[in-house]
Parts: sequence; C-alpha cells; structure tokens
Amino acid sequence: MNLNNNLQNVEVQVYSFKEFFTSKAIYPVGIDSYQRPYVWNKSKIQELINDLEEYLKNPDGLQYYMGNILLHQNDIKQKLFIIDGQQRLTTICTLYYVLNEGLLNNGKMALEYHSPISAKNIINAKAIFDEIKADWKDKADFLFSNLQFTFIITLSEDLAFTFFDTQNNRGVKLNPTDLLKAYHLRAIGNAEYLNIQTNCALRWEKIQGSKTLFVQKKDFTAELFHQFLWRSRCWNGQKVIYREKDEDILNEFQKKSIKQLQPDTIPLYPNTNNTLATALQLQSQQQFTLYPAALEISNTSAFLPFTLRQPISEGLGFFLFAEKYADLVKIIFFDQTGINSEIKAVRTFYNQVLQHISLYLKELHLLAIVMYFDKFGSNRLLEFTLWFDHILGALRLEKYYIFKEASIKFLKETDNNIFDVISQSFRPEEVICFMRELKYVSLNLEIEKIYARTDLPDNGVRGDYKSNLFKYYSKQNFTGKSNWITNTFLNSKLQ
Repeated sequence: MNLNNNLQNVEVQVYSFKEFFTSKAIYPVGIDSYQRPYVWNKSKIQELINDLEEYLKNPDGLQYYMGNILLHQNDIKQKLFIIDGQQRLTTICTLYYVLNEGLLNNGKMALEYHSPISAKNIINAKAIFDEIKADWKDKADFLFSNLQFTFIITLSEDLAFTFFDTQNNRGVKLNPTDLLKAYHLRAIGNAEYLNIQTNCALRWEKIQGSKTLFVQKKDFTAELFHQFLWRSRCWNGQKVIYREKDEDILNEFQKKSIKQLQPDTIPLYPNTNNTLATALQLQSQQQFTLYPAALEISNTSAFLPFTLRQPISEGLGFFLFAEKYADLVKIIFFDQTGINSEIKAVRTFYNQVLQHISLYLKELHLLAIVMYFDKFGSNRLLEFTLWFDHILGALRLEKYYIFKEASIKFLKETDNNIFDVISQSFRPEEVICFMRELKYVSLNLEIEKIYARTDLPDNGVRGDYKSNLFKYYSKQNFTGKSNWITNTFLNSKLQ
C-alpha cells in the first residue's frame, strides 16, 4: 500500500477524551460488526486504575497519554467505527459513566454492544469502578480533560481494514479468529448485503459463546479452528506438524478461501449430505433406475452439506462452514435433547474415560470422533470410538509421560494416517477394519503385547486410565481386550 497516495484520506489529531467526545467527533462512535467483544478482565482494569492513581497523585501539569485510537469515518451510516482501541475506549467510557452517573448527552459516546460477552465484562468493569467512585468523583473533570489519545480517522474502508489487519493491538492481542471474522465480514461486500453481514456477525457471536472442551481455550472459535478445523484439513499424509501457528490458521482459512461473485450464493460439493441418489437398480435391457436421496430440511446448521476438507468460500461460506462444525461438536458432546442412543453411548464413554486422559491424546481422540461423525454420522460411532481408544490406550498404558509429539508420531508411523482413512473411506466398515487390523500404535509398540503385560501400574495416570477402563467395561484385567469392543457395541444395540 502506498501511504503517500492515501494521506488525503487520513486525519491524525491529538485530543483529550473529553474534548473529542464533546466537540471533535462529528458522528457517534460505533463498534462495527467485525469487532470482537469487550474482554478486559479484573486484572487489566486494576492495572489501569493503579496507573491512573499514580498520575492523579502528581500530574505535574502533564496529560496522561493512552495511545492511538483508529477510527473509520462512514459517512453513509454516519458513524465513526472503532477499528483499533475498543477495549480502552470502552473501559474509559465505563469509568466516565460511573464517575458522572451517566454519559455525555450529545449521543457521541453511546456505544452499542450486541455480544453477551461484552455485556458481562462491562458490568464487571462497572462494579470495579463503583468501588473507587467516592474517592475519584471530585477528580472526574480533571481526569477526562487530561486523558489524551491520538485519534487516527480514515475515510477509506480499505485503508481502515488494512490498518486493522496489520496494526499491533495495544490491549489484548488479537487472535487469528478475530482477523478471520473481520476479513470474511468485509468480503461479503457493500450495503446491498448488509443484512447478510449482520446475520453472519450474529452467527459468529453464537459460536464464540459455545461451551469449550479444552480448558486452555475460553473462546470457542479459537478451539474450533485450532483443535478441530485446521488439524482436520492439514493433518494429512506424512506432513503433520503439531502446533499450528497463527499464520497457519490465517493461510488456510483466509488466503486459501475462494472468492465469490455473489455474496449470497456459495458452491456445494458432493458429499454424504449432498448426493442426488442413494442407490442404483439395473432394469431390463440394460436400463437402470436411480433412487433419489431423501431431502432433509433442518434448522440445525450441523446438517449443512459441507465436509471438513472441502474448499471454503469467503464471506458467507466461511461463516456457515464454521457454524456447521460448531453445531456438530455440540450435538456430539453437549446437546441434551434430540440425540440418538449411539451418541449417548459415545458420550458415556467420553465422560467415564476420555475426559480424564492426557490432553494431547484427548485432542487427537475428539478430533477423530468429529471427523468420523462428519463422514458417516452416528453409524457405528461407538464402535469406532472404542476401537480408536483401544489403539491410543496402548500408547497411554505404555508411556508414563505423553508429550505433544505423541499424536504426531502416531499419525506418521501407523500404516496410514487415520484421518486420511476416514476422509477417503466410503463405508464405516473400512475405517473400523483398518483399526481392527492395526498391529502397532507406533514403531516398536505392538498393541496386543501391551495389553498382555502383567506389570501395568495400578496408580498414577496410567493406573487411573486402567481403572476407568475396567469400570466402563466391568472387567478386572485385560484378557481378551479386543473382544470387549464388539460385545459392548452389540450390547448397546440391544438396549
């Protein structure tokens, strides 16, 4: 980008907080649809309070500088949309509201938030500021007249987005999913498709608020794209890396996305949820009859006709793709109504056994379940889950420590990458047969010999796993372990 050619579209001025909102902002300040929620927590707010207290003790005639605020001036919507600085502005606006018992009555400070995450964190911030209200109230006018920002206002949406995409956020570092949301909302296009853009932003907020499976991720979009979507697409063949970087996520779901001529239309590809016919019958004289697939109309995004490894269309296609797999994860692990006996049985095994294994094996196992369910639905899902645990369980029992490399070694050192087997199979039997015939969990680790050992520990992480397995299968030792799976699966069908 040549900044010299865009200088006429950028205004850079330094104002105090009060001066800007009282007389300099020509439009109300707003939060555009690609902005993430307000996420400052107690420690972040307390850090600001401590800094401001030090300043108020001895201002020494100086103003308190709080960095850049990047705004896009949208003359059509008559708004100054925040591109960078929402976290700081929201915090200071909340402090202003508490100390002045209201916002400025000119409407320029009335930011609107549509995320329940934002609402919760703003309420928490207000409660924290309420505790200092009595001590700070008489200092309010001085404080807001001396809190100083550099306001960068751009008239070009393209330039604004370039700033957003490249600038280092001064508050909480942006996740790659924040950038993906911004990119794909912008890809939807102009005002003609504003309703689609708004709809997709709401879909994204719903995904963000979904329950997580791994404690290290608080935002489900991060978990969805790291632990499930990226790995399901990129852990293939022998080219398997463990820890995907932020640029890997952006490369797969932004740079590789397919541009669309119509923002409200996306292409579909053949898959189990999108086939013309389910059977062919040969008739006399070499003619044949095709039996059409039943069309299922559902409000549940989990049944959208997408597959994990298909091309992704930018804009609407990206958001529907993400929503499908967020809903699919919920169906398998969280939904309480409308689930069949097969899913209930898998969830029972998850709660009793899988939930307590090594994080790295748990990530691998849950990803495999999602990939299998995406390809074959709940058909023989329990049998698949138990066979996959039979394989990974050998690794768990053999190794006292499970390092992050263990899942990569398993994918690379077995006869075929299990995720490729799932993706390329036509029938569940092909996947289950592959696992049933697998002899080694990795080089030199023979599965049946591990289960035949008599010196497996009764305590520690391996002992806990062994105890959970015995409890689930109602067994006391591993004799005939491979036969347990078939018997358990058949018994579940009789119930």
